[in-house]
Amino acid sequence: MGIWETFFNAVELNCDKCGSHNDVLHPIDGKFLCTRCIYKLKSQQPKEKEKKKEKANWNHIISPKMIDDFIGQDFIKEELDTMLKAQKLHHMTIPHCLFSGGFGLGKTTIATLFAQNIDRDYKYIVAHNVNNISDFPDGKVIIVDEIHTIRDEEWLLGIMDREERTILGATTRAGDLSPPLRSRFISLVLQPYTVPELKQIVYGACRNIKFTCPDYALVGIAQRSKQVARNSLILLKRVYDRAILYGLTKEHLDKWFKEMEIDEDGLDNADRAYLHCLSDKPIGIQNLSSMTGLDVVTLQETIEPYLLKQGYVIRTPRGRIKGHKQHLTIWG
Repeated sequence: MGIWETFFNAVELNCDKCGSHNDVLHPIDGKFLCTRCIYKLKSQQPKEKEKKKEKANWNHIISPKMIDDFIGQDFIKEELDTMLKAQKLHHMTIPHCLFSGGFGLGKTTIATLFAQNIDRDYKYIVAHNVNNISDFPDGKVIIVDEIHTIRDEEWLLGIMDREERTILGATTRAGDLSPPLRSRFISLVLQPYTVPELKQIVYGACRNIKFTCPDYALVGIAQRSKQVARNSLILLKRVYDRAILYGLTKEHLDKWFKEMEIDEDGLDNADRAYLHCLSDKPIGIQNLSSMTGLDVVTLQETIEPYLLKQGYVIRTPRGRIKGHKQHLTIWG
């Protein structure tokens, strides 16, 4: 018996975990534990790791890990690749870049992948959480999400002009940036995706989660995604959850889409409520808001862009009227 064990038994110390004083005690992380408790502690460690693995974040798993894995936006990827290659030759700071476009197109994702190529120790902040320069992180590369919500841009302009740092902004509202701030960026505008591109995005996500998804399901999800990558991945999650419970067949898929009330063009109940209010007579956005129960911002930024592009609605100086394309599938 060692000197510590002799001392612990002599003064009859108790185990700090179970209270036992009939066993040899060992000092572990500032506590005295008996042999039995130490054994239990070690046996529980693999289970805790396994539990953490089970709770892995869905978005992290399905996200691309390299720029080459990012589907679509080829012009932007070529531009970023050019900057990276040139920087290796001239060793100057990468210019500030502004990633803009609609919701769910992957602005923050591609900005993050780009930042990782410049400096693995990049920093990420959301603009509306920054009150002054003291809240701004140090680092060679800073991603500023929702940059249009920045409260005071004077100090940011100073950083962009005088310090050897790269600012990567992401926003759905590039027009809300002041001209002085906007002019300091290279503007990179993400475009809506094609159905083949969305099919590839869904396929890549399925590969990451080791889920075998048949072609009819890839196409069905892509067609219903309204040209938005985030929509396709959310829809994939809903299909995936059902598939692991009930299996996946074409009949299952058609049934699930009907239960979700999403038609072949991706229109849901909110879209149909909006379209139901339209006629050949113009109607204002405030009236549409009252009739649908949706706020004006949601209508203008979430509902209308896709419907306008697809020809379901026409915007006139006097208001909105129904477009040439009619929605055919309605589930009541």
